[in-house]
Amino acid sequence: MYEVEALILMAISGLVIGFIAALLGIGGGMVMVPALFFIFKLTDIIPHDQMHVAAGTSLLVMVATSIGAVVSHAREGNVVWQVSRRTVPGIAIGVILGAVLASRLPTSALSDIFSVALILVSLTMIFGFKAQSAQKPRPGRFKCSAIGSVIGFKSGLLGVGGGALSVPWLTWHGIPQREVSGTSSTFTLPAAIIGTIAFILTGFNETDMPYTLGFVYWPALPVAGCASVFGAFVGAKFSRRTPDRLLRILFGILLLGVSVSMVAAE
Repeated sequence: MYEVEALILMAISGLVIGFIAALLGIGGGMVMVPALFFIFKLTDIIPHDQMHVAAGTSLLVMVATSIGAVVSHAREGNVVWQVSRRTVPGIAIGVILGAVLASRLPTSALSDIFSVALILVSLTMIFGFKAQSAQKPRPGRFKCSAIGSVIGFKSGLLGVGGGALSVPWLTWHGIPQREVSGTSSTFTLPAAIIGTIAFILTGFNETDMPYTLGFVYWPALPVAGCASVFGAFVGAKFSRRTPDRLLRILFGILLLGVSVSMVAAE
């Protein structure tokens, strides 16, 4: 019975997350992870390591949702492939290191780290900190590898995409906004794939819960994944009809509330 309740809540969460992500042009990982965390706690289908399973499952769902974004941007010519090729190897290394560290941390510590990251993102949303586009040369191989490892480490540790770091960085280098979005999406897909595999392997001997493979709860993929795709389609329809600045402030306040709730839930 609890499994059915959990899947219903995941479908609703996926729908809302996809809608918000498309409406505001942000990734959904920062909402997906706490949503899964609370669902696992509320229904008790994941009795322990809830934060680890939430992060690993978020990456699995992200694989499905980011494939469409990469294909779409690639067809439109919105990807700076030179930057992508230089950055992805660093992302791969960072994701593995982040996932290994996550597996060594207790779920309470991982939850606290995520809450701090959530507060930083929420403040960015509320106060609108933005990297200004500048006439900078395209980043070289070393710089791409370095920033890629940081982006990947954050993704592997927290189960989220790297847009909060990659978008300002690409913008600072003078890359046009449409290419920023497209290139950033090519960072998310490999991070999600490698991160999912890493969470499966690092949690393989740690969990014996039903419907899990390592730290990944696989039924969330068809449920939350499909719902988020539909939510994104609806959100895109509304994206030009709503005051973006107001929505970002309200969403930032919501994230602040979520971060406080995560700390209180421990």
